[in-house]
Amino acid sequence: MPSVKSKFLIIGGLFMVTISLLLIWKEVEKKQITDGNRIVTATVIKTPADCNDLGSRGGYYTLKFNDIIFVKRGDKNICESIVGKKEVKVLTNEKMDEIVWIDEYEEIDIWSGFLLVFIGSVISFKGYRSLKHVPTNYKKQC
Repeated sequence: MPSVKSKFLIIGGLFMVTISLLLIWKEVEKKQITDGNRIVTATVIKTPADCNDLGSRGGYYTLKFNDIIFVKRGDKNICESIVGKKEVKVLTNEKMDEIVWIDEYEEIDIWSGFLLVFIGSVISFKGYRSLKHVPTNYKKQC
């Protein structure tokens, strides 16, 4: 009977790889939008009330562009740059259905995703190897 620990390692590692690949995909989209350098103006609908009262993850900002409502997360610097304004400059893709902050893309995020894929692969491989080394038939030798 296969070890439960081995199964959890395989499933957990594959889950980690899957989530990491999704994160890499989103970062590649951000890079493409940033490289396209299509600067547009979005209407600011809602911002946090106080930039000094943001949590460690920042606040959420509601913007409208091309008749689409976007809810974007941003840090204190973004908050201070758009609070009280009616419009903000952002980057968009060719279809104009996605937006990113002008300085949102950071190359380290893609490399972090690849590192997580590697770690998840190692975890799955370790689970697979331990699964193959578990004896399936115990024989008592006399």
